[in-house]
Amino acid sequence: MRLALPVLKSRSLILSWALYDLANQFFALNVVSLYFVRWLTLEKNMPEIFYSVSFGISTLFVALSAPLLGAVSDETQRRRPFLVYLTLLSIVFTMLLGIPKSILLGLIFFAIANFGCQAAIVFYNALMLNIAPKNKIGLISGLGKMFGYSGAILALYLIKPIVLKSGYQAAFLPTGILFLIFSLPCMIFIKDKPSPKVKIKLTSFFNKGKIIEILKTLRHIAFDTYKYPGLSNFLKASFFALCSVNVVILFMSVYATQVFGLNEVQIINLLAFSTFFAIVGSLLSGFISDYLGHKRFLSIVFCLWIICFLLGALARDIRLYWFIGAMVGVALGSTWVVSRALAVSLAPEEKIGEVFGLFNLFGYLSGAVGSLFWGLILLFLHPLGPWGYRIALLSLIIFMLLGFIFLLRIPKQNKNK
Repeated sequence: MRLALPVLKSRSLILSWALYDLANQFFALNVVSLYFVRWLTLEKNMPEIFYSVSFGISTLFVALSAPLLGAVSDETQRRRPFLVYLTLLSIVFTMLLGIPKSILLGLIFFAIANFGCQAAIVFYNALMLNIAPKNKIGLISGLGKMFGYSGAILALYLIKPIVLKSGYQAAFLPTGILFLIFSLPCMIFIKDKPSPKVKIKLTSFFNKGKIIEILKTLRHIAFDTYKYPGLSNFLKASFFALCSVNVVILFMSVYATQVFGLNEVQIINLLAFSTFFAIVGSLLSGFISDYLGHKRFLSIVFCLWIICFLLGALARDIRLYWFIGAMVGVALGSTWVVSRALAVSLAPEEKIGEVFGLFNLFGYLSGAVGSLFWGLILLFLHPLGPWGYRIALLSLIIFMLLGFIFLLRIPKQNKNK
């Protein structure tokens, strides 16, 4: 019985941690990928570039602050408070999105909510080390994503009747409430590890000398190919690949409507179908990458993305698009799981917060670059109608190929890495 209690406690902590991925997906799907962008572009008839700019600005702020906050969390060994405060910021402004009729105010509320949600992920990822054995990082990362995409399906069908009855804006208040409910176990039960380090006042970091010192450390980790050859190339590979992936997350629903003419119910069913395969990809990729090797498996995922872009741009038959949706789901689920596991396997444990801060910096910079690239290219290709969207999707292959090149430069790893 005594032996069973630690095992039960460990599993309950893993469950609490994984539920945050579920909670996060309520925001990621209902706000970022679906209803806010559709409210803006389809209901308010605004060009995609307005959404691109709002998303880009918020992610740029995340990119600038995440490495500093990650370094602070490493020095203080406190990650949970950052997770809690940033999550609550996102939840409050998600709920407020249901109020404004003004497009400008809606864009501001969205940018703040997105900042809180995305910045919180830095500390959520770092807290994985508090609950996961090193040799099970991929599996537990996959479990978290499996819960996340399960939450996405739940979010779709819980909010669907509200949207069909009352419109896109009605989705935001219940989405914020569900985000809060499912994130509570992680915020309450996942604790920071006790540390012998002397606690450092956070105010001591916000002086010119300390910031310069942190930035120098981050620059060495990101660009020193001699001391950190794996990390440097991994971060560059992530940047280019996520330029493409973030566009899919942001604009997939609008693309499906503009190119294939899908209505609201069809869009929701397609996203649920794709999300089911993201669950499969999340769980299987964590298990397989632990065995096959995280770098090797991620290279397979990058190739799968290229196939998705080719088929998505050239497909004319709507039935083929359902097949593409399944492939996109597998690729999306696998991307986050294996990238997170590869980052952990490459990072020195004492630098894990800074590494995840950098991973998010490159990821969020890619989100800003990718979304602005998509918005601008569609602005120029607008006269071509649906073919403009198809050409824009084909152009995303360039980013994925660049990411693949840097991924191949990561030094060979053992199969458990």
